[in-house]
Amino acid sequence: MTEYIKPGKAAEQLGVSRDSIRRYVESGALDAIITPGGQRRIDQASVDSVIQRRRRVSPTVTIIEAE
Repeated sequence: MTEYIKPGKAAEQLGVSRDSIRRYVESGALDAIITPGGQRRIDQASVDSVIQRRRRVSPTVTIIEAE
């Protein structure tokens, strides 16, 4: 079964803002669903995939390799 997490938790795991999570979802970099109440939930496996593909090149720059 797919595990979905709140955008704040995804942001914490990736070290980015909630706005960045929203942009990642809109660009297709992260998979998400919208609950019946209109809340966004992020696929944990999608977050894990981004974590595995990223490379920090400086304290302020992170590169995420394409799949």
